[in-house]
Amino acid sequence: MSSSNQPVSAEAVESRIEAIVLAAGYSSSMAEFKPLLPLDGRTALEHCIRLFRDAGVGEVIAVLGHRAEELQPLAERAGARCILNPHFKQGMFSSISAGIRALTDGVEAVFVLPADIPLVRPYTIRRMASVFITRRDGIVYPFFEGRRGHPSLIERKILNEAAEDGATGPLSDLLARHENEAINLLVADHGIHMDMDTPADYDALCAGAACRDIPTRAECEAILAIQSVAPSQVRHSRRVTEVAERIALALARSGLPLNVELVRAGALLHDLAKGQPNHAAVGAEILRSMDFPRVATVVGAHTQLDFSGGQLDERAIVYLADKLVRGDSVVTLEQRFQLALARFSDNPPALHAVQSRMAIAQAVAQAVETQLGVPIISIA
Repeated sequence: MSSSNQPVSAEAVESRIEAIVLAAGYSSSMAEFKPLLPLDGRTALEHCIRLFRDAGVGEVIAVLGHRAEELQPLAERAGARCILNPHFKQGMFSSISAGIRALTDGVEAVFVLPADIPLVRPYTIRRMASVFITRRDGIVYPFFEGRRGHPSLIERKILNEAAEDGATGPLSDLLARHENEAINLLVADHGIHMDMDTPADYDALCAGAACRDIPTRAECEAILAIQSVAPSQVRHSRRVTEVAERIALALARSGLPLNVELVRAGALLHDLAKGQPNHAAVGAEILRSMDFPRVATVVGAHTQLDFSGGQLDERAIVYLADKLVRGDSVVTLEQRFQLALARFSDNPPALHAVQSRMAIAQAVAQAVETQLGVPIISIA
């Protein structure tokens, strides 16, 4: 399994890769017309097009058929070039063939995405493009929780077979013939599996669209794997997460407004870049590049927290939880800092830094205890 951790430039993607969004069918699996279903302020079709545009893909082709007159203005405003598939009643393969014939000369690879899978993350697209550009793999599949998803990124010479006279589908048969040229790319993206074949699927998409800026637990675990975080550090982060969630839930029950999901993601990812100089800042920058700015703020503060205002927010909870865990064991703050205090006893600047971190942790712990009326260790 391949894993390129950093995407290439948007300019490289734009000049060599295009996207086909398939929106020509009847949407017979749903009572509603799926491309026009609203999702966090946009239609599903607009989400699919903006996904590629935001990821740096220069040309997005929307293949239309049923109700094309309604979809075309939306698609064009979102940044797509629209083409009509007059044979859309023959099925999706006919739309793929029509899209391939409309590709720009010189394009090397193409994303293919049905319009009912609208919540793929732009970072996923950028990473897939990076893998293709650097490795020239024939097919790149996004891979999450043990299975492939959408979209596929397919070398043009493979897709051209679908546009040949007499070519028949489905696309999966064509791709199966080129399985030896395919790779699975681990991504942190539940959206690659989220379609809208049923009303329940659509409800799940609506819920997911509202909180896309915080990765799920499974997405956090995938991020740790993509970044090759050491197993011992993963165990530490999981234990910190348990402690942080217990504290956050107790505070939330007491009436303090906290986003427990943000606490959970920040705790799981706080040591994302452990081992690198200034690892908190490096980890935060990685998360910002992945479009998780709120989680980046929590991660960036876990080694140096400004608690002068005494505000118990998500950053403070993760900071404290990290200081209540040594390795993968819960300890008191005194136990957590005793080794560092002894190690730097003859190094005044380093000792002062350790004492400062301990004092901040103690201040946060005191604020939690005041809010809840119980010792912090009884919660952790």
